[in-house]
Amino acid sequence: IKEDFLIKKDFLTSPKPLSVNATTGRTTCNFEVELITPMYGGGAKAGVNDQDLPIRPASVRGQLRFWWRATRGAKFNTPQELFTAEEEIWGSVDKPSSTIVKVISTPWNQSRDYIGPRDNNYGFDRFGPEAYVLFPATADTSRHNLVREGLRFKLQLSFKQTFETDVLCAVWAWVNFGGIGARTRRGCGALYCQDFAPPAADCKTLKEWLKNQVDKYGLMTAKRSWPTLSQQILVKTMETDPLAAWAESIRPMKVFRQEPGIGRNRGTHSNRPGRSRWPEPDTLRRALKRHSTAHEPNDKTPGGFPRAAFGLPIIFNFPGSRGDPNSELYPKGAKRMGSPVILRPIKAQNGQNASMAILLQTPGLDGKELELKGCAKPFGPDKVIHPSFSTYPNSPMKGRSAAGNAVEAFLQYLQETPQPGFRMV
Repeated sequence: IKEDFLIKKDFLTSPKPLSVNATTGRTTCNFEVELITPMYGGGAKAGVNDQDLPIRPASVRGQLRFWWRATRGAKFNTPQELFTAEEEIWGSVDKPSSTIVKVISTPWNQSRDYIGPRDNNYGFDRFGPEAYVLFPATADTSRHNLVREGLRFKLQLSFKQTFETDVLCAVWAWVNFGGIGARTRRGCGALYCQDFAPPAADCKTLKEWLKNQVDKYGLMTAKRSWPTLSQQILVKTMETDPLAAWAESIRPMKVFRQEPGIGRNRGTHSNRPGRSRWPEPDTLRRALKRHSTAHEPNDKTPGGFPRAAFGLPIIFNFPGSRGDPNSELYPKGAKRMGSPVILRPIKAQNGQNASMAILLQTPGLDGKELELKGCAKPFGPDKVIHPSFSTYPNSPMKGRSAAGNAVEAFLQYLQETPQPGFRMV
């Protein structure tokens, strides 16, 4: 009874400030943060980590700025209103930040080494969900390590007392929903901070905890021209280990996009998967007018790229298939579009861990065209979301999204029982 009382009490209390200077009106806080999944990159050079300074203050500031926009920033109606408030708290090119971010840590020389594709990927099963996420880290053989989970650092923040709710809300969202380094929307560099963590990781407790945080920080959910946090947060039952919870958060995406029975046909041999059930490969073959003799484009499959809704670029590669064209898909005029789906573990104060899926409300590809490498003609936005994508034979979206929206279909798939078995909280 006593422990239960303390847990519920912790629900409603804010992290205690280290000091408040009445003269300057500034607050200084210290928080201990732990890396609970491996961090990919994180250094000054993309995809490369720095063992002397694995957690860079500039990276932390960028993450806090993003999560402030996604939470407290949703109350603003226009980008100009957002920028004016953001500049006061986080600074801009023309105005120094009023919030000081410091990271205190010791050099961390523990890493996950890349052993090789025929053995395992960084200590994970080469066919497992973690390797599915870490494919960019294996593309360049000169980068052979990830920062190992377990690294701890102290985050010190100094800010104007009037911005306390804004800054603490950004930290709360960052450590529970975001991460550090690259591939954070697929769970790399996930974090834990006891001051902001839920007391337990079961669905009932998480639902109550989220409701309290929404009330405490005065959050609202609204779609803006920048990414904002939505009300769609799903979790799966508890795990004892953050890495196990991470794997269970990634597995449904891997299955939905690529596994036999849903994302592709079953192959004739156990080591050779069948053809994809998604429209992209045949769209590619038609657009580039090239295909292998064994892979004649299926005329029943509509043309389009529905998986672009999960983020861009998409790199299309047909290893071992002679004649099929490799290519890359981008949003027109840009190199990337972040995924609206975040998959990662969440760790609770009592040591429990849950697998989590979070949906961001994003502008996405609304009204934008897609560019395919090697194809002169762009593709319109109707090639990403269209009802025809959910009606052709063996469509992964059939019965899951009448609109032919891959993200909507995936969220529906997550809640199917007995597997994957996620619940909306």
